[in-house]
Amino acid sequence: MIWHPAPATLPPGRRLYAIGDVHGCADRLRALHDAVRDDLRERPCAEATLVHLGDLIDRGPDSAGCLEAARGFGACPAVHLLGNHEDTALLAIGGEGYACADWLETGGREALRSWGITDLSRRANWAAAVPADAREFMGAMALFHQAGPYLFVHAGIRPGVALKRQGRDDLLRIRRVFLDSEADHGCVVVHGHTPTRDRLPEIRANRVNLDTGCVYEGGRLTLAVFEDARIGIRQA
Repeated sequence: MIWHPAPATLPPGRRLYAIGDVHGCADRLRALHDAVRDDLRERPCAEATLVHLGDLIDRGPDSAGCLEAARGFGACPAVHLLGNHEDTALLAIGGEGYACADWLETGGREALRSWGITDLSRRANWAAAVPADAREFMGAMALFHQAGPYLFVHAGIRPGVALKRQGRDDLLRIRRVFLDSEADHGCVVVHGHTPTRDRLPEIRANRVNLDTGCVYEGGRLTLAVFEDARIGIRQA
C-alpha cells in the first residue's frame, strides 16, 4: 500500500475502501477484494465500507464474474454504484432499441458472451439469457453514496448544482465540465468513468479519480483506502 495525503479527513475508527472501473476484469477485482479482506484482518477498525464506483461490466472477458464477485463480497458492508455501462446494459436488455447498438459497440458484446450468449442478433433473447439475479443486482445499484466529507459517484457532478438537483445523466456520464473545475464542491468527489492518462489515480483538492484504465493496455485496477487524513493506493 502506498499512502498519500488526503484532501479530507475521516474520524478515527472509520475506513472507506473504493474500487474504480473494473470493466469485466474479474480476476483483478477478486485480487483487490482479497486485499481488502487481508487489510481488515490485519488492521481491524470500528466501521468500514467498500464502494464499487460502477462500470463493473463490459469490454473485459468476465462481466458475469465481476457481478458475482461484487455481489458475494461480505467482509464489510458494500455499496455498488451504477455506472453508465450498467445503465446502458439495463436499457438494452429491456429492449430499448437505441441502447442495443450502443451497448454492443461499447463492450456489451464481451459482456453477453460472458453469460454464454453467442448469437448477438437475437436481442429479444438477451433478457432471458442474462440471469435474473444479475439484472436485479444492476437495477438496485445506487447513483451516489455520501460518507463523511466524501461523495462517491460514477462520473462526477455538475459544479454549482446542489446534490439533490444533480441530473442523472451527469452523475453517470459527465466529463470535462466536472474534470476541469477547481470549485469547492462542499465535499471531495471520488469518481471513475474517465481513465487517467498515466494509469495512476488522480488526487486533487476537490476530487479523486480512481479509473486507471483497467481494461486497456498498461492499465490497472485501483483500490483506494480512505482513513484519517490519508489515502492508501493499491493496484492489481
